Amino acid sequence: MCGRIVARVLKKAWTKGGRIVIPPMFRPSYNIAPTQGIVVFRAGEREWDASIMRWGLVPSWWKDAAELPGQTFNARAETVAEKPTFRAAFKRRRCLIPCDGFYEWKATGAKAKQPYFIHPADPEGIFHFAGLWELWETADGAMESCTIITTEPNTLMAGIHNRMPVILAPEAHEEWLDPGVQGGERLARLLLPCDAVEMAAYKVGPVKGDGENLIKRII
Repeated sequence: MCGRIVARVLKKAWTKGGRIVIPPMFRPSYNIAPTQGIVVFRAGEREWDASIMRWGLVPSWWKDAAELPGQTFNARAETVAEKPTFRAAFKRRRCLIPCDGFYEWKATGAKAKQPYFIHPADPEGIFHFAGLWELWETADGAMESCTIITTEPNTLMAGIHNRMPVILAPEAHEEWLDPGVQGGERLARLLLPCDAVEMAAYKVGPVKGDGENLIKRII
């Protein structure tokens, strides 16, 4: 799974024609959780479009405004094309979710867990997660929301957790965002774990509150 991400300046995120203009509402954070707002990139007419969306997808057909669906901040790559919550977005509303890294917790005992910060191996790098987005409309207004797709772990992540986000290589970005690409097999081959050499991980302290101290390495 992926339930906490770090998004700071995102200055290394690029479009075909230049830098992404990050939405004015973006606030850097070292501890973004589901239901909070995260930056999402979508295909625009000429360049990518950047928006802030609720992390936790609300399908367009959802009826209960008093209680939004839970556990939709991740979608499994193995079932995303068939599940009613995600299948329409998988066909037509794919997106990229940029971040500087994410946290995952490794079980170290019956109840104990050690948090790790996972980040690009390249100090100047940035992750682009494969995501989906939806527009949910009610009589009171509209809301855009998103989810991060997860897959089986690579060799680095296997020692920490049994799932990891789908991290797309730059050469796959345009294909993933292209709404004209709807072939299940063509998209499925993008939803594989990235090469472990593209990632690095180290132990951190408790992931509580916010601030740069959250990504401080501990022994």
